[in-house]
Amino acid sequence: MQSRDYDVAIVGSGIGGLCVGALLAHWGYKTLVVEKRSFIGGTFSTEEYEGFKLPVGAVVIHKGAGMDETFRECGTELELIEVPKLFWRMEGKDYEMPAKGSIAIMLDIINKLEVERIKLVGGLAKAVASEKIRQALARGYREPEKETMTFRGWLLQYTDNELVHSVFDTIVNGMPGGHAYEMPASALFSWFLKMGGMREVGLAPHGLSVEMEKLAKVIKTGGDVWTGWLATRIVVTGGRARGIVVQKDGGEVEIASQLVISNTGSKATVELAGEENFGDEYLRMMRLRHRPIPITAAYVASDRPLWPENGEPAILMLTGTRRIRCIVPLSNISPELAPPNQHLLFAVGGPPSSFVHMDKEEEERQTRLDLMEQLPGLEKYGRILKIDPRDIADELLYGWSPVGFMMPAETPVKNLYNVGDGMCPFGLIGTTGAVGSARQVAEIVRKLIKPGKA
Repeated sequence: MQSRDYDVAIVGSGIGGLCVGALLAHWGYKTLVVEKRSFIGGTFSTEEYEGFKLPVGAVVIHKGAGMDETFRECGTELELIEVPKLFWRMEGKDYEMPAKGSIAIMLDIINKLEVERIKLVGGLAKAVASEKIRQALARGYREPEKETMTFRGWLLQYTDNELVHSVFDTIVNGMPGGHAYEMPASALFSWFLKMGGMREVGLAPHGLSVEMEKLAKVIKTGGDVWTGWLATRIVVTGGRARGIVVQKDGGEVEIASQLVISNTGSKATVELAGEENFGDEYLRMMRLRHRPIPITAAYVASDRPLWPENGEPAILMLTGTRRIRCIVPLSNISPELAPPNQHLLFAVGGPPSSFVHMDKEEEERQTRLDLMEQLPGLEKYGRILKIDPRDIADELLYGWSPVGFMMPAETPVKNLYNVGDGMCPFGLIGTTGAVGSARQVAEIVRKLIKPGKA
């Protein structure tokens, strides 16, 4: 078995692994990132498909909460095109939302729709308790820890209007993951408070893989990024991580390092390092909080923009659908993502439950029905490139844990840390939270060990 030495060995090249690796390499640490796939980035990457550039997982990126700062601190630049417009489709009509106060606007729209509906069928109009909901939301933002029920249960205290519930379920399903009837209200309030509903978002104009290569280039200035190498073991002796063992094409290499960082999810980290090295309390916490988020991603090509038909850049959130909750017309925002004279649209949603295995054939069927219904020009002007249902047992998922179910970055094994979207700092989620965990661990490493000992 060959042997090599590094200051830090990182397993996995998702956004968390590459960000922590780039920060450490920039600070002078000899860093190795190993990735079992042939490409870097994990769900933060791009797939070339019939001339289109398809997002593998993440689509729009939240610009705040440390993402921009991390790239700049590493000596590079995150390139994003701002997506300024947000629309909500309610009862078949699209409503543009303001930059701030969109929830209040939506509640007012729902009130008007309810009044109009009652007029059509007869009877007394029952107004949605808009002001009560707004006041209750404000209280939840101030003291999120006091709300112990699910978000749907919390909302039922103020209204049973299904359109109101559909709006909030779309927000939950499309961003933090899961459903309003599965998620703790406290977790959702912390997310609203920390990230503001994720309105400040952008799209990588050349695909996310280009942005990931920038971080990989930083790492390679003083270290290495190996693709196609499978990590088979995290070496632990005396309660301390000492390195990793990786293999490729039948060959095996042992990497000695001062510290090991895993970007594979807490469950995979335990499997690589050996369950016997983790205490019962940590394992119990992991079993409770490790909740992979299933999604179905759909990619649609067309000869003309399907939504909006005028081709402007925007994002559409949906209510009352079977599965799809969000539509992003990618080529409207960045034409480079589609071949000349072609258009690319991305749609995403989730199954009815985030906690059990999905029926992939049924999810694909329901998603297809949604696409045909929500995109009237699809049959005439477009085609479905592919529909990609991802179960909780699959590898390339939306995330390892929804907001409110995060694991700590620290582990009971000394000098072994986790980064990624399952270890997000308080109130953060997804790629933004993964970057937050990377920054957190990078600072720990900086205080714990000195570079140049490899």
